Amino acid sequence: MLKVPVVNLGNTGLKVSKLGFGTFDFGVPLDISPEEGGRILIESYKLGVNFWDTSDDYGSHPHVASALKCVPRKEVTVSTKTSAKSGEEARKSLMSSLEELDTDYIDVFLLHYVKSDWINGCRRVLKELEEIKTTGIVKAIGLSTHSVTVVREVSQIEEVDVIMTICCRASQAVISKFREHIPLEDGSIKEMFHAIKLAHKSGKGVIAMKVLGGGVSGRPALLAKDYQSSIKSIAKLDFVDTIVIGMRSLDEVKKNIKAIASDPLPR
Repeated sequence: MLKVPVVNLGNTGLKVSKLGFGTFDFGVPLDISPEEGGRILIESYKLGVNFWDTSDDYGSHPHVASALKCVPRKEVTVSTKTSAKSGEEARKSLMSSLEELDTDYIDVFLLHYVKSDWINGCRRVLKELEEIKTTGIVKAIGLSTHSVTVVREVSQIEEVDVIMTICCRASQAVISKFREHIPLEDGSIKEMFHAIKLAHKSGKGVIAMKVLGGGVSGRPALLAKDYQSSIKSIAKLDFVDTIVIGMRSLDEVKKNIKAIASDPLPR
């Protein structure tokens, strides 16, 4: 049976599966119960998917909490996000997330969807989160973004441990035509790849998202037709640590593991 490889997440000391489980689809459609979502996460863990991504606005904290009751906590890496714009708001969100996830600590805590006009504000919040990190209730901090500018600039910010950003193999022409699927805030996908390389070289953990392009209004993800090559091409990049893909069933998990693990990955 194929198992997804486990890799280092930058210099965080965390080890994560090359395939991360995105839980957005668990919470937002409201048709997958916490018990069912938890069961899928547990089964994915058995297949080697030990990195689970959620957010305080996905509605999937209960699903992750359900799964955490049935797996060794130290053997999974949980990432959640907050849209907080101040240190105080971020602390409140963190405490709320700990309660909703029913856990004593969060492995990766990210500022959600940071835009290029908020880099300085983001840095101030991260400085406060850096203090919280010393308590052990957060292992690594960082941000998610759709901006080339943000990735490039925060790659040099010491407080940033992890960056989650858009990374896919779609051509720039396709991206420009289907912005709703691959919503780059600025720059080109070529420039994004260069910025990600810079971030990874600086020791940041890099999480790729929108690898298949986001689904819109019930339509499948933009690159879903060629999902195997789309996933594999990003998973093989030496400057991407892990990729997060939204999955709704164990069959999807197995399909995506196969796409990653069917060929040897570079060391």
